[in-house]
Amino acid sequence: MNKGEITTIVANRLQNNLSKKEVGEVIDIFIETIKETLQNRAKVILQGFISFRTQLVSAKSGKSFGKEWSISSRQIPKVSFSPSFKKSIN
Repeated sequence: MNKGEITTIVANRLQNNLSKKEVGEVIDIFIETIKETLQNRAKVILQGFISFRTQLVSAKSGKSFGKEWSISSRQIPKVSFSPSFKKSIN
C-alpha cells in the first residue's frame, strides 16, 4: 500500500468531510512533524502502535586494502512497534 492508496481510504472513511488532497496534506504534515521531532533528538510515541527515535552511531575509522577510511558519527532513525500492535497482527 502506498501513500495515494492510504489517502483514498482515509478520505473515503471520512465520508468526504476532507478531500483526498486535504488528507494528503495532513499526511505530509504528520510525516514532516515526525522528521522535525527526530531532528531535535526527541521521541515520537503513538501509544499502542509505534515509536520513532534516533540512535547515535559512533564515528569509525580503519584501514582496508591499504586505504584509510573514516565515517563520522551520525544519528540514525529507529522504529519500534508496540507489543500490543505486534500481537494484534498475528
